[in-house]
Amino acid sequence: MKIHSWWLMTGCSLWVGVALLPLPGMVAGWRTAAQEAVVIDETLASVNKELITRSMLRRAENALRRDLQEQFPNDSARQEEIFARLQPRLLVSLIDERLIAQRAEEMGVLPEIEAQVNATILELCKQNNLENLDACRAAMERQGLTMEDIRTSYRGQFLRQAVYGQDVYSVLIEQVTNREAEEYYRAHPADFTEPGEIEISEIYIGFTPETQPAAEARARQAQAELKAGQPFAEVARKFSDEKRASRANGGKLPPYKDDQLAEAFRAELDKLKPGEVTPILKLEKAYQILRLDARRPPSVKPFAEVRDLVKRLIAQQRADAKIREYLRGLRAKALIRLAEPYRNVLIEAEKAEEAEAAEGGKKNG
Repeated sequence: MKIHSWWLMTGCSLWVGVALLPLPGMVAGWRTAAQEAVVIDETLASVNKELITRSMLRRAENALRRDLQEQFPNDSARQEEIFARLQPRLLVSLIDERLIAQRAEEMGVLPEIEAQVNATILELCKQNNLENLDACRAAMERQGLTMEDIRTSYRGQFLRQAVYGQDVYSVLIEQVTNREAEEYYRAHPADFTEPGEIEISEIYIGFTPETQPAAEARARQAQAELKAGQPFAEVARKFSDEKRASRANGGKLPPYKDDQLAEAFRAELDKLKPGEVTPILKLEKAYQILRLDARRPPSVKPFAEVRDLVKRLIAQQRADAKIREYLRGLRAKALIRLAEPYRNVLIEAEKAEEAEAAEGGKKNG
């Protein structure tokens, strides 16, 4: 079971459009016998009265380190390089997450998102063959995660989808003209091409090490009857394994897309015309004879069928800049207070991101 928590860095626009007020560190603590204060937690920022604490920042740092270790397991230098670059922006990311959550609350979608989180967690457990939430929780803990870590990760993802979908993407899609969409469609035909499709039938004779000689003899007999002109469907019903699903349908298999076929099968079928059969193919645990029934070449979908998809693709390409602009607007309307050591964190992070965006623009240009 693998969990990713890159949610912290997604959509992190680093621009501040408000006057930032210093926030004195709020410390909860207790005194030892020597009357020394011991720091338990500290408030680093408040976002419209919602607090972001040092423990939240530590969890974000730990999540980033886990992901970097998983992405670059044998390259500690690369891990440290990326961590050093992204760590200063984690507090900004947490601020943005609070603003997005507050916007989602205004939109009235929080109950729907919580239901989506619950359903996703249950599906995650199911996919990993974990029979209940306790087993799922234990599997997460073995990775150094908690259930709340996972819930927070998915919640952040779904919050961004809901808020950006309504406030950013829907606007961008409406701004894309039909002419722009048609130009993009003509320039990227491969993006809208349906893979070719192939229809095949099979004769399938499984074997074990003990039964392989007999299975081979049976495959040769089936091949001989085909060469003698016997209908493929009749030979498939006669020779294919009784438990093979295709046997009852005369060997007919569901259609395959070109990209779904293993290379070895595609190479054999490419030699055939419809109605022709392959030689006996030896698999790991079976002999197989295939017949090519029909082949449909790749086809480009009509523009009218994919117009909405094209507009969404164009909107996605324009989204990064618009999301940065959108977050500026959220911050401009928010009361953001920062503890003294972090007063400039938003401005510094914004400068770093703008520099990276400019560098990326040069490379793309």
